[in-house]
Amino acid sequence: MRDRSQGAGTGPGASTLRSVLPLVLPLILTGCLSYEEVTFKGITNVEVGKMDQSGVSARVTVTLDNPNTFKIHVSDPNVDLFLNEVYIGKAVLDSNIVLDRKSVKDYAVPLHATFDDHGTQAMGAMLTAALTGKATLKAKGSVVGRAFLLRKRFPFEEEHDFEWEY
Repeated sequence: MRDRSQGAGTGPGASTLRSVLPLVLPLILTGCLSYEEVTFKGITNVEVGKMDQSGVSARVTVTLDNPNTFKIHVSDPNVDLFLNEVYIGKAVLDSNIVLDRKSVKDYAVPLHATFDDHGTQAMGAMLTAALTGKATLKAKGSVVGRAFLLRKRFPFEEEHDFEWEY
């Protein structure tokens, strides 16, 4: 049987490992986790789905540049949506988005917003957009980007003019 008083890490190289590990570990982690900002390149398409007195669903296609060597998971939005400068509600992601590593890519972002107490104003803004055929969608807020154990909230404000076809 093995004598448990001489556990792992007591061999000839153990003291060397214990002295080198605190110096090497930060270098390894810094190299693996160096972060570059993800760049928003623009909105390429807006498709309005279901729309009624309680809310609206849409699919917004955005182009994002992730220069990092790791994937980034986007979640937990806190986003106010405006249509033609009229507040229509808080946006909620219908599914999480994962940004591919080292890529410039279009991502379809399915979302919905409930009108809450703003239904009359929101429906008015949508009616105006439908009659004129033009609309401006503005999103203002923040989302969380997560990679490994790191988590960061990113603020943004974007606006996009588009043809309203409903």
